[in-house]
Amino acid sequence: MWPGICRKAPASCYAATKRGYGRAFPCHASPYRRTAKRSDWANLHLGLLYSDAGVYAQASYGYYTARSEGTKRKKYSNHNQGYKTQKSIAMAVKIVIPSKAFLQDLESRGQRLRSAGPGLDLHSAKGKTAHIHDLIQNGPNQKKMRSALAASRSQGVYHALANLCTFVIDEEQIDESYFKNAFDATIRENVEVASVTPAEISQESLATLPEFWHKKKLNLDGSLTGRNINVGVIDSGIYASHQEFAGKQIKFAEFDSVGKLVGTTPKDYGTHGTHVCGLLAGKNAGVAPDASLTVAACLTERGGTAGYLAQILGGLNYLLEQGSDNDTQEGRVHLINASIESASGFNDYLHGALDMALTEPGTLMIAAIGNNGSKGKNSDSSPGNYDLTLGIGALDENDQVASFSSWGTVAQLGNITKPDISAPGVWLYSSLSGPGNQYFKQSGTSMASPVAAGIAALLLERQPELITQPLKLKELLLNMVIPLQDVERAGKGRINLSS
Repeated sequence: MWPGICRKAPASCYAATKRGYGRAFPCHASPYRRTAKRSDWANLHLGLLYSDAGVYAQASYGYYTARSEGTKRKKYSNHNQGYKTQKSIAMAVKIVIPSKAFLQDLESRGQRLRSAGPGLDLHSAKGKTAHIHDLIQNGPNQKKMRSALAASRSQGVYHALANLCTFVIDEEQIDESYFKNAFDATIRENVEVASVTPAEISQESLATLPEFWHKKKLNLDGSLTGRNINVGVIDSGIYASHQEFAGKQIKFAEFDSVGKLVGTTPKDYGTHGTHVCGLLAGKNAGVAPDASLTVAACLTERGGTAGYLAQILGGLNYLLEQGSDNDTQEGRVHLINASIESASGFNDYLHGALDMALTEPGTLMIAAIGNNGSKGKNSDSSPGNYDLTLGIGALDENDQVASFSSWGTVAQLGNITKPDISAPGVWLYSSLSGPGNQYFKQSGTSMASPVAAGIAALLLERQPELITQPLKLKELLLNMVIPLQDVERAGKGRINLSS
């Protein structure tokens, strides 16, 4: 019998009814009915998964119950009484990522089992995640695993990122051999991830509108503005009160060190995110001034310059979740900008997650290639050097590649060359986080990336059919360039909408 498709509801379901947990609701992976409190039902975005602890799946932000909220908040906030600090919590979790081969096999088996379980959905990422959770709880090691998951939940750190088929679990409770054998999973440490730190930062700011040379260079005529396009941003946040964002539709979510949603009030933990958002979609500085923004604040450490892998994954999961709960996909993120990096060189820490992101309906990530060009060739960083992303290098006003702009050949991915293309990224003015509607300038591939993302938003406005064709979008962007002499370091050339 396929694990998770039960012949009858377990006795504990009926025991829960007797204990007063209320009416029954259908199980996600079974035609039979199980029980849930109304408070749990209210939190439900994905079908129901039963556990003895009464825990259900909430697709957007993970698995937990309303009953555990008080414990979780206490663990996260009461540092003065010996509880874990945010960094120690981050270091005390591991990230479980089932292999692509396992997920593909799961999908093919799901086709054969559909008649056995009409509610079984193993095509979508959410369906796979829900079923894996059910397998963990009801498989051969169910007693051991339920105990481990309950202990992990009590620490406030067990949750699933349903759009990425990824699980975050307390390292003290995880049985690595079980996950590797059962799901062919990779187990990752919750490592620190940095923003692509600007190569140059001006110490002066302006209260008046500066000259935005990058917009002149791109020859934008104003006929396309990014209207009806929603761009996701993974960064340090956004200072939404700046005049650059007046009247703009902005959706915001902040994630803690283990990838859980902790706030929805816009803020910037530094200045990086606000500068990036201004270049992308600001009223004056932005390449796509009418585009909407969905911002995931994941770089909340060290003044908004760093975060943790679980935070990045939590933010990515959130961006992919948008618009998935309605038939029209209203609110869906059409494109993602990420000015983040691992240490110089290839690191596959996000490769599997971005592979999932490209699946139907699919979302392309545009990413900075890195600011380590002074170190020479192969100084590029991930995720900008992935085959799945559009990696962006930086140019100055004269179309010269910036000395700091990284480049290289990625041996792990068949010797592909990076960056893919380049965009203006030297001394670009944009919005400064904080009161006063100030502007300041920075240099970096993390400035070039949102400029390129802005062009991509304009292209999506012009050709909306590309919204569901992220690989086609990438292909067109690769050919929308003005070729430059320094092919090795500039990629195919400078991005240009009219090319």
